[in-house]
Amino acid sequence: MEIKLIDGNDTAVIKDKGAELKSLIIGGKEIMWCADEKYWGKSSPFLFPMIGNLREGKTIINGKEYSITKHGFARDNVFTAKVLSENKAEFTFSSNEETKKSFPFDFEVKLTYTLSGGKLVIDYTVENKSETDMYYCIGGHPAFACEDISDYKLVFEKNETVNSPVMNLKTRMWGDNNRISRLRDSREFELSYPLFDNDCVYFDTISSESCSLISKKDGSGVKVSWKGFTSLGVWTPDHKNAPFICIEPWCGCDDYDTDSGIFAEKRGIQRASSGEAKKYCIVLETI
Repeated sequence: MEIKLIDGNDTAVIKDKGAELKSLIIGGKEIMWCADEKYWGKSSPFLFPMIGNLREGKTIINGKEYSITKHGFARDNVFTAKVLSENKAEFTFSSNEETKKSFPFDFEVKLTYTLSGGKLVIDYTVENKSETDMYYCIGGHPAFACEDISDYKLVFEKNETVNSPVMNLKTRMWGDNNRISRLRDSREFELSYPLFDNDCVYFDTISSESCSLISKKDGSGVKVSWKGFTSLGVWTPDHKNAPFICIEPWCGCDDYDTDSGIFAEKRGIQRASSGEAKKYCIVLETI
């Protein structure tokens, strides 16, 4: 099932499976990737309770070993959808016996989409319904259409200095001591396809809370703003010259090769105490 939000001439379409944003038309222009299976069959999956890969697919939670699939299970489950108004809808997913096989907590996650004033606001709420602390990763994965990413650049809100870890394609872990300088007291990052030969470009230390994808030809583009997220992944499929780029606010990521393997000790991991509801936000708009 899909729900369509309308605000004037702007529209957004969200699917109940994964509460995934499938289309966003602002000012008459579609900004989302069309999910062509030739390159990548998704457009904006919700990442929870894991981002990326675990070391050998396993982790330790409360002294026991669990396996969590890449990017978590939320994106593969159907959410309960509720239309709140013409321009607002709510999507909810709760723990069940199946989720507890890989993630032994009681929880409820809620995504609220609001289309207004040329912006799409996505509010995330993660509520811990367990009697103990709950640790989790959370992230967005929106993909934006662009015919050739080399015609675009990323512009961060603030000057940043970032030495990004490099992905080991055999172990699927970040090399904590194998890093590449991405930004040196700069806001601008030029895009090109070879940047992604080793998978995602990961900005694991940033202070900015927004990043814009800007065309070098005419200055048009998309701005992604966030609250509560602590790092940023940027991705397009390697060696495919795909006509889209993902800008992904994250809390948590793939394991580093220096990590302990204990889930609660992962980089960027989030903790919610019993009964606590934690909130995050992503805003999408054109520029």
